[in-house]
Amino acid sequence: MRGERYQNLIATLLIVLALATLPLVVNLSGLWWLWAPLLASLATLAAVFLREVDVPVGGRSPAEVREALAAVLGASAMVRAPHEDSVTARLNALATVRFRTRVTDQGTVLSYQVWMTRAGWALLMALVLSVVGSLVAMVTGLVLVRRGSKFVKSVGASLAQKLQAVSPEPARDEVHGLLVGGLSTTLRMAREAYEAQRKAYTDSLLTTAIAAFTAWTALLVGLFVALNGFNLLTGRWEVPIAAATGMALVFGILFLVSLRRRYVPRLARYREWTERLADSMGVQLARAPPESGRPNTFELLVSASEQVPDWLDAQRRAGLSGDPKTAFVILLLTLFTGSFLMNGFAQLLFGGISSVGIAYLAIAAFLVGLAAWIYLRWKREEEVRLNQSRAAWDAHLKALHARMDRFLEEM
Repeated sequence: MRGERYQNLIATLLIVLALATLPLVVNLSGLWWLWAPLLASLATLAAVFLREVDVPVGGRSPAEVREALAAVLGASAMVRAPHEDSVTARLNALATVRFRTRVTDQGTVLSYQVWMTRAGWALLMALVLSVVGSLVAMVTGLVLVRRGSKFVKSVGASLAQKLQAVSPEPARDEVHGLLVGGLSTTLRMAREAYEAQRKAYTDSLLTTAIAAFTAWTALLVGLFVALNGFNLLTGRWEVPIAAATGMALVFGILFLVSLRRRYVPRLARYREWTERLADSMGVQLARAPPESGRPNTFELLVSASEQVPDWLDAQRRAGLSGDPKTAFVILLLTLFTGSFLMNGFAQLLFGGISSVGIAYLAIAAFLVGLAAWIYLRWKREEEVRLNQSRAAWDAHLKALHARMDRFLEEM
């Protein structure tokens, strides 16, 4: 579970738990000691078991890291390999530790995730469903995750020694360093473009769903009033419901098709480049000769340089979708602004001009200004960051061209 997916799942879970808390507070506030630990345990268990932690391993190829890791864990007969890029170690009867290798712009990264066995999940589910044992389930999960972290630290020390003993890390020459640096930079930019556009696609889908529901509600109310007036008790709802639902579905489907045509080809292109650069990065880290029929690293970097403006522009087009923290702050300010505006206008309409209504509107105006200042500041910083990335890449590509020219002259 990486980055955006982890954040989205946790955010969705917290929203669901917050919505579930409201009726409990209203109807069962006297039994808070019963349902509050249950909700806390659900949020805590999801947060700790969905989390995946990175462990840098230096300039090694993924294959070298997996082989050394399997050797370290195999000494205690606790290793399984269900997937090609992963190794699972049994921690105890209740938990395992899943290790996974992948190539990033920082080189090969070993990540781990503490996961429960079937017996462990059965125990946690029984404790949570019993309600009274929810706190015990939460403590059990935290203890297992803590033990998993200590286990990973001991494995990491043994893994470093094993890698150094099996194959000492080779010294990098200038050309190799420039190639790896170029792959690292382009891989980071391609991955950032992909993640920013994928987040923008997710946000657009969510916005479309909210807009469709809002349009359905407005159409339903409007059609009912147009056909029946304000007679809520004896009015007929069949025609307004059918018409509003049909129109909302038609426009919702049209918007979804438009979003897919806009984002899906672009996401596929960015993902393809990310995979190509990651594969080439793995080859360079392993110092293996390139396979026949595939372009060498220098040709790949030259081709990637043509895509850099598009990758940077993709991050620019994503807007606040690429920065969830700033987007969340602006969303909160917008919600508070709307609340103060409604209260201020209500005070002025029903109570006449009063200091309370004016104060509400003044606070709303201040929040609007604050949100605008935060957005403009973020926009300037984002523009500076993208320009610096472009300048750094141009300088790196220029240095690589110069070194390759000197290499050809020396030959």
